[in-house]
Amino acid sequence: MGLFRDLGNKVEEFKQASEAAADEEASHECRNCGERFFADTETCSECGSTDVVPLEE
Repeated sequence: MGLFRDLGNKVEEFKQASEAAADEEASHECRNCGERFFADTETCSECGSTDVVPLEE
């Protein structure tokens, strides 16, 4: 069982690192829930809000 637990931990670490890197590269953000996007969109796919704005650089 130790092998599967170690593998699961590695997958979770990779997932968290990938999400952090994606957040750093995002160009737009939902003001309602904080979800970040790579492209301009009219509504947030996470919460449905229309308050999606470009991030300041």
